[in-house]
Amino acid sequence: MNNNENISISKLLAVLDIQDDDSFIITDVELIDENKYIHIQKKLEPVYCPRCGSRMHSKGFYTRKLNHPVLQDSTKFYMIVKQRKWHCDECNLYMNDSFPFLDRYAHSTTITPLLILNEFKHLDQSTAAIAERFNISDTLAHILFERYVDLPRLPLPEYMSIDEVYLNISNSQKYAFVIMDFSNGEIVDIVHNRWSSTLEDYFLHIPLEERLKVKAVICDAYQTYLTMPEKYFPNSCTVLDSFHAVKTIISYLNGYINKVMKKYQDRDKKALEEKNHDTNRDNKTIKKSKEVILLQNYRWVMLKNRDEINYSYNRHYHKMLGMNVDTYTIEKLFLQLDPNFEGLRDLKEEYIQFNHTEYDNEFDVLLDLNALIDKYDKSDQSIFRDFAGFLRRNLRPIVNSFTRIKVYRKSARTEKEYYARLSNGPMESFNRKPKDLKRDSRGFSDFNYTRNRILWATRKNPSIKGVPKSMDQILSKKGKKRGSYKKKNQK
Repeated sequence: MNNNENISISKLLAVLDIQDDDSFIITDVELIDENKYIHIQKKLEPVYCPRCGSRMHSKGFYTRKLNHPVLQDSTKFYMIVKQRKWHCDECNLYMNDSFPFLDRYAHSTTITPLLILNEFKHLDQSTAAIAERFNISDTLAHILFERYVDLPRLPLPEYMSIDEVYLNISNSQKYAFVIMDFSNGEIVDIVHNRWSSTLEDYFLHIPLEERLKVKAVICDAYQTYLTMPEKYFPNSCTVLDSFHAVKTIISYLNGYINKVMKKYQDRDKKALEEKNHDTNRDNKTIKKSKEVILLQNYRWVMLKNRDEINYSYNRHYHKMLGMNVDTYTIEKLFLQLDPNFEGLRDLKEEYIQFNHTEYDNEFDVLLDLNALIDKYDKSDQSIFRDFAGFLRRNLRPIVNSFTRIKVYRKSARTEKEYYARLSNGPMESFNRKPKDLKRDSRGFSDFNYTRNRILWATRKNPSIKGVPKSMDQILSKKGKKRGSYKKKNQK
């Protein structure tokens, strides 16, 4: 073989992601229909017995057909590997040529698992789609992932965000419990449910020395979460995510709007009944009034932050309302539907303004929050008196949420450090990813697979197992036990 041929083979092996150690020969390259084949074998060189050191003798070839999906196009790519069989006459040892890209009994080259595992990092791809791309069964793709990926829990962070995500795998695995490092956005772990007993067992198995390092637990108003610091993290405080405080107000306001809407719907229903009585008819369809249309479609007037509303004087004809409107017209019409609407909105906006204020110290936060609570307590609106009770019960966690710490965020485009207020904002962003996986996978059936799939896709530098799980370990998982079977009598 001349130099040019050596260069060609070297380049071809590089394209195939196979390290060239100058021991291979490529005997043929074929394109048959939509399939590509490359024939490869080792150079014929003396081989000595690893057991006794005697020179071994060739006993022909053993040919293997392997998937090698490096070239991802419309064709399927295979390697036809000819392994020479060797025999030692002295100690009767038999062996085959070894290749660094080939494992014993494998149906694909060793590069294949790495390529497939890389595809599993994309949560918008189902296992079936990945398997089809690499010309393997979805069962095999699933098994391959389980063999190589089993990610451990990361150390507990100083600032810990917690929340749940809806998986609905089983009755005991509906809401998975998620732990995130607020400082860098890394997912520490995912637990199969958020039950108090489950979390108690989980955290108490973590050494106290590690739990003492936690400084803050950021959560929503779920009571189990709020009491975690005193139970498991003695040196930490509870932080109530500001989003959930605002969410509480929005929930109260939505309830009030629904009551007002029902009043108008009842009015419309009564008017229809009176009309049917007068005309001796039985019309059951109630045409939506302007009031109901506004309350159903434009409650953002009340619920949205005023500084986020895109006000415009551009008028257009509203077919359902039967009039020309702009943003200001809609707002005016909506607020006129109930005498309390404008006052309720103003009270809501006061908390929004408080929540968006940057404070220099905790004392000022506490001062302004207590002033708001006093004002809401004296309000003639019951929903804000209720909200005052919510704020009072969660006073300290809300004050803690104004703490700012240095965070590190890494994305596909940027890496930066900055100061950020403690919140579950990064967690809310993460919670969309399991939903994407669930949608594209058409549901979940196995928690461990789901957990590892999510962690594999979201962690910055995940690592595969150095020694993959054996097939026995994978196949030993038992499914749901079948019930008894009774054969019907044949007559």
